[in-house]
Amino acid sequence: MEEKKAAALNYESGDYAPRILARGAGATADAICRIAQENCIPIVKSSQLVHYLSDLNPFEYVPKKYWAAVAEILSLVYETRGDDGQYKS
Repeated sequence: MEEKKAAALNYESGDYAPRILARGAGATADAICRIAQENCIPIVKSSQLVHYLSDLNPFEYVPKKYWAAVAEILSLVYETRGDDGQYKS
């Protein structure tokens, strides 16, 4: 069984691409997911994308070849936010 992996993304208005906030496997992946849950941040599962993103360093921009996949995820995340900018649980 393959070890659990996770990556946290961030996109700020004005950035040309999303950035990796954190990435890791095993206990680090568990911590990333726990922190997201504690802050009501949606978790989107994509084993193929996390495999690619886990090769990037924190604060590194996501390469253009992954923009379409990341855009789908960010679109889903933004849809879950209320008018006040807070995530719905």
